[in-house]
Amino acid sequence: MIKNTKTRLFTRSSYAKCMDMKDYIEAVAYAHRAHAENNCIETNLIHADAPRGEYHIKTGGILGENSYYGLKANGGFFENSSRYGLPNILGIIYLSNADNAYPIGIFESSLISQMRTAAATAVAAKYLMPKKPIYLTVIGYGKQAEAQIEAMLCVANIQQITIAGRNEAKLDKFIERISSKYHIKIIKDTIEKACRGANIIITCTPAKDFYIKKEWIKEGTFIAAVGADSPGKNELDPEIFVNAKIVGDIKSQIVAVGETQNPISLGIINKDKVHGDLGEVITGKVSGRLTDDEIIIYDSTGTAIQDIACAAYIYEKLIDNNEIEEIDFFN
Repeated sequence: MIKNTKTRLFTRSSYAKCMDMKDYIEAVAYAHRAHAENNCIETNLIHADAPRGEYHIKTGGILGENSYYGLKANGGFFENSSRYGLPNILGIIYLSNADNAYPIGIFESSLISQMRTAAATAVAAKYLMPKKPIYLTVIGYGKQAEAQIEAMLCVANIQQITIAGRNEAKLDKFIERISSKYHIKIIKDTIEKACRGANIIITCTPAKDFYIKKEWIKEGTFIAAVGADSPGKNELDPEIFVNAKIVGDIKSQIVAVGETQNPISLGIINKDKVHGDLGEVITGKVSGRLTDDEIIIYDSTGTAIQDIACAAYIYEKLIDNNEIEEIDFFN
């Protein structure tokens, strides 16, 4: 149900408790299925560098019984926390009724961004991870790393989680927090040892120089490359792509701004090496994991259809909640 009377304003606290990770996983899977079935309004991505950070504007829509179109405008300013006491990622999601363009909702975006990114990894893992007990390595220790762990625990039989990163103090604090939250074995190690001992590796850092080498990746590993979402970012040795199956959230995006941009720009692979989109895997248009020894890379750049699907899910859940503030822009 869509109401075209006023625009609802969703602060983070107004929607945070109505959604758990399984809700985000459901919404993201729906978005990618719709994309594969051509039930989406075209997605687009704008990137702009700023003196102290970068901006991403992502647009797209989903068609169905209720049709939605919108955009997310996010800024990634990674000195915010230390300089201003602000989140490093700030922005909003604009949601409209795609039948008539009425602006039905404006959302604080960083929580949705955080959760839908992790949810997308979990959706991909369902189809691409090894069919055996999971030894998970996460490179990173921020909010995204925490969300990735939460999402993977929803879909995988995880035996052990290894956390690695370059800042020892941040690493220790992160492990202490995660260990108190989940009853599972969590350890820290060097990046090399953490990769060599894993059959799922998730990278979620803003690195511009790769730190994971090809020789550290064993057969059968599923890699979720989450950090590279703009030109110049790089977490994985481009040579890893040569013998890997590559699945992207949106194929046209990963070759331009995802981890896949790097082996393409170096001439190591070409665009045709990309196996398919996540939605094509979900719908069976392309294969998921076929053998135990495949190395599979899920290249996650983030897409507006994920944001719009999650915002619409929240909107429909809270449509009759009188505590959500409303404004009439056309008064």
